Amino acid sequence: MSTKKPLWKTTIVVWSPYDPEDSEVSLEDLGRDAMSGESVCSRLETIMVDDPESDPEFKCHEFFDMPGEEDEA
Repeated sequence: MSTKKPLWKTTIVVWSPYDPEDSEVSLEDLGRDAMSGESVCSRLETIMVDDPESDPEFKCHEFFDMPGEEDEA
């Protein structure tokens, strides 16, 4: 049985003049560009998720010390 611990989920949308997947741009670079005006952050939304394990985007079981699907089998 897993311990349900609420977590905060933040979604950020950054529009940039380059494809970060085609270069060696990091998340830090995108954030800095959005802050400096080289890119634009058009969305920043944060919600509390009471049961992160039920969220299909949650892939951080080991980081937050939560059992993953492989542990439940």
